[in-house]
Amino acid sequence: MLKEDHRIIWKEKNDLELMLIIQKFIEMKDIKTVREYQKFKKENSSTVPSLWVINERFGSWECLLKRLGKKTYDRYRWANYSNEELYEIVQSFILTNSIRSQRMYEVKRMGKNLPSVSTLKKRFENMNTLFNKKSSAVICATDFELLTSLKNEIIRLNLEESLSMTEFRKRYDRDALPSIDTIMRRTNKNWEELLTEIGYDYRPVKTSRLLQNLEN
Repeated sequence: MLKEDHRIIWKEKNDLELMLIIQKFIEMKDIKTVREYQKFKKENSSTVPSLWVINERFGSWECLLKRLGKKTYDRYRWANYSNEELYEIVQSFILTNSIRSQRMYEVKRMGKNLPSVSTLKKRFENMNTLFNKKSSAVICATDFELLTSLKNEIIRLNLEESLSMTEFRKRYDRDALPSIDTIMRRTNKNWEELLTEIGYDYRPVKTSRLLQNLEN
């Protein structure tokens, strides 16, 4: 008995028929990328056309998505995020889902708007900190706990005189608390306001620096 040639079936369908079949499949599986489409296609071999058929009929996966009115996948979008922002997004997801390995992360992130492990490795030298319980616990800290940790870190770094945000950024313990940018977003305060909140007067330091700049 000859095996049915599904390529002929797809060839016989017009663009609209193919698009409706693919759209239903994409929405049912919550597919965002061509890689996800290929993965689910393997599990449902006769349900939807192959990527080869899509490329032949529509030009590319991206062209098909445009015709379906869907947002195309921007593979470079994570380049627009700072390391601190990317770290916070990923670690929050890791903590919420109790993820403890890179393999588990890849499985859990499937179909979600999150960077791949490959992308993360290009951005972070030490991937272990992303799966470190101590680091993850920082995301759950209250504003009071964050401010207390901030003050303790300023004291530890001996920055009580200079109160330099630049020096703090360079030297702070990333396992002890998140970045200054994260703390400022969480508390809706700038560096000067944060210092005031934890008992430091930043005005004399700022005035001194302004005078130095005028003299130079």
